[in-house]
Amino acid sequence: MDFTVIDADAHHLDGPAYKSYLPERFRKRSGPYFPAFGWDIFLNDTTGRKPATPQEYCKDLDVENIGDAVAYPSNALSIGLVRELDLVVELAKAYNNWACDFCKSSGNRVKYAAVIAPQVVPEAVKEIRRSVQELGAVAVMVPTYVQSGMDLGQPEFDAIYAEAQELGVPIGFHATAQVSQGNWRFHKYLGVHMTSHPFEQMLTIVAIISNGVLDRFPTLKVAFLEAGVGWLPYWMERFDEKYLRRKSEMEPLKMLPSEYVKNNRCYFTCEGEESALPLVIEQFGDQCMMYASDYPHWDMEWPHSVSQVVRRKDISDGTKQRILAENAKNFYRFA
Repeated sequence: MDFTVIDADAHHLDGPAYKSYLPERFRKRSGPYFPAFGWDIFLNDTTGRKPATPQEYCKDLDVENIGDAVAYPSNALSIGLVRELDLVVELAKAYNNWACDFCKSSGNRVKYAAVIAPQVVPEAVKEIRRSVQELGAVAVMVPTYVQSGMDLGQPEFDAIYAEAQELGVPIGFHATAQVSQGNWRFHKYLGVHMTSHPFEQMLTIVAIISNGVLDRFPTLKVAFLEAGVGWLPYWMERFDEKYLRRKSEMEPLKMLPSEYVKNNRCYFTCEGEESALPLVIEQFGDQCMMYASDYPHWDMEWPHSVSQVVRRKDISDGTKQRILAENAKNFYRFA
């Protein structure tokens, strides 16, 4: 069977690429725009790919027979850590302008999720509207960690979710290894990276569901990215139990936490080799998970990530097609 493929979570190598898009007062800075990261992630030449142009990027998509890719940032994943409020607003604008130009040069085969600065909610709301309506962003990236670890389910962020819902654009929550419990526990990067994405998404889904965000914004779609799906059965079972035992201390939800997943309000990216995939499909159905390559990062499986899904014997071809493309079409609202 020939499958259509959409990469639901690829990445731009944004690095210094959009420095020229910043106001002059910030272009003059010699230091990094984002907090420095001290770990050596490129151990043993595990450097991933380094496409220098949109054309090189698309050639690598061709190798895996990927049609379209939705790119999230790399450096700007840590935008939630930037403490200078004037700078962080301009970083979001500069990234989105640069990403728009990059994607246009790819023939819009590479699409992008807009970066916002949740530290400054009014400016974040403006940037969502500008990026979606003027620049063609297909999603909004919200970092899972904002400043000192703010609860993203609190009403202070409601204007962001309201704007996304009004525009019909989904929100993708994305972590960065710069923020991880492992940074304070471990002395090797393995432990840091092991804990960074899954732990951050476990925290974020609790924040979003338990605080009633999905009830207040009933047509908003959200995704929890780059953590796989193997954690879902354990975490949502635990979530349901704790919610039932502590309902008295919070506003009642319209459903059990796990039912927001079962009812396709939440999406997740999965990896083709995950042994828990059949269990997740059994418990939550096959419409909540999307294929993602993590291209071009050091820990990706390119050029074999698509084939890891295709060659599985324990899921049907229909489920494979939903994972490889149909669910991403629904989430990103592609025609």
